[in-house]
Amino acid sequence: MQHYAVDWTEWIVHRMFFWETDDAKKGRIVRAIHHAGVYAIATLIVVSHTIYPAFWLQTILLGVCVLIWIQHILTRGCVFSKVEQKLLKDESSFLDPFLELYQIEASENSKQGILMLGSTLFVALLSLEWVARVFHKVIPFVQAQLQVVSSVAHIPLPTSSL
Repeated sequence: MQHYAVDWTEWIVHRMFFWETDDAKKGRIVRAIHHAGVYAIATLIVVSHTIYPAFWLQTILLGVCVLIWIQHILTRGCVFSKVEQKLLKDESSFLDPFLELYQIEASENSKQGILMLGSTLFVALLSLEWVARVFHKVIPFVQAQLQVVSSVAHIPLPTSSL
């Protein structure tokens, strides 16, 4: 699965950046887009929990994060990082600056483990927050709407609560 995903992603990169002949430049472009995407998602998650706490935005971000997490699990890491490494012919990853900051020596397998553990923890926390939001915001809203409809249509509501 990992080889297949990396090869297809690399094929797409070569087709998208057809004007560039140097693989190292393509790798730097992919790395810049990858980092910008990660920082954009992180910024949107912070914004969706502070400045603009819209349920629809949190749902979309959770869906994107779950798709990224599934990709990390199925391919044992990030496909974009693997394509970057293949094009640039280096072994650096997105985690390297953080590992260097704390002076941690890590092998490729431990980097993959840290990435999968971190993404699993992150998606689990976002999912728990989303479920809590559903139970505290959406379900009372639906119950209130059902009461309005039942009072207008004269339909008795069940007495058990959700």
